[in-house]
Amino acid sequence: MAQKYEIHVEAERFIHNDLSSCAFYMRKLMHEKIDSGDNNGLYFPMMSCLVFSAFALEAKVNFVGWKVLKDGWPERANIKAKIRLLAEVLSLELDWGQRPLQTISKIIRFRDTLAHGKPEIVNETLVTDVEPEIWSALEAQWTTALTAENIDRCDDDVEAFWKQLLTAAGIAVSETLTHGGHHLSSVVE
Repeated sequence: MAQKYEIHVEAERFIHNDLSSCAFYMRKLMHEKIDSGDNNGLYFPMMSCLVFSAFALEAKVNFVGWKVLKDGWPERANIKAKIRLLAEVLSLELDWGQRPLQTISKIIRFRDTLAHGKPEIVNETLVTDVEPEIWSALEAQWTTALTAENIDRCDDDVEAFWKQLLTAAGIAVSETLTHGGHHLSSVVE
């Protein structure tokens, strides 16, 4: 007769940790490439860092909303509406014209631009006194966000807003960590 087992698992898995770790790793990779002078493929960790910072931001906002409002959390609302709701519930003063929310607004726009990718049609004629770099005409407007300074600011501001939310909600950092365990026992028949 084959041995049987009963397994009981309890876990709380919080994806914001994985998304933040990915953003952190991509930011580290970006700085390693810059420091070594290796610009080959540099846009890829830059893009990834910004996208994963934006994903982490929304997951963190969803986490706090879930903790504070439980089943009343509007999971399908847009991120700015969620932030405004949390600000109201937690009595936070929001200023979208100042950091960190000013930066957060930009990172959300960046994420949305990539997530809802649409053709960008450029049709312009310029007159200039110097011979232009024609390849720059092929760069999409969103690439202007891909600078180390902007990426550092975005990642730092997402983290600052996260700490602000946790403090306002009275949530300890330890509560935000994925955790769990299991119990295994042999079933004797």
